[in-house]
Amino acid sequence: MKINHLLYTLIFSFALVKGNVEANDNFDLDDIKLYDIVKVEQCLDQAYDTVPGHARKLEFKIEGDNPIYEFDIESSKDGSTYNVECNAEEGFIIEVEREVDENNPIFKSGAKVTLQQAKEYALKIHPGRVVAEEREIGMDGTLTYEFDIQTQIQVMK
Repeated sequence: MKINHLLYTLIFSFALVKGNVEANDNFDLDDIKLYDIVKVEQCLDQAYDTVPGHARKLEFKIEGDNPIYEFDIESSKDGSTYNVECNAEEGFIIEVEREVDENNPIFKSGAKVTLQQAKEYALKIHPGRVVAEEREIGMDGTLTYEFDIQTQIQVMK
């Protein structure tokens, strides 16, 4: 058996303190072929129309059954970094969130759980090591923590 490392992005809303959070851990790169996706340039164009600036990062992920392109865009208007998600099958923007730091007053006053509580909850669902974390404010005012968790899976050869 060989051990591979897999990175998961988990998003936790403060409104979701307790409840069921399920993720499909069985996706791999071959699963991208299961989807009829648009060219990344189409989604990037939509993202730039939504948040003018320049892209710093692109991530492809599966949320539920939906393939998603996520762009981190540094805004040319306010200098903030925004996470802009685009449905990769349809080519339209589905979510925009602004990254904030731990001292953001809106985030500090609205958080219903601490970063540590959210991290512990995430690690119960996906044991591993948190390699990145973010605080985000959605365009609708929702507050979320986002964690990248590195886990180990065993691959049969």
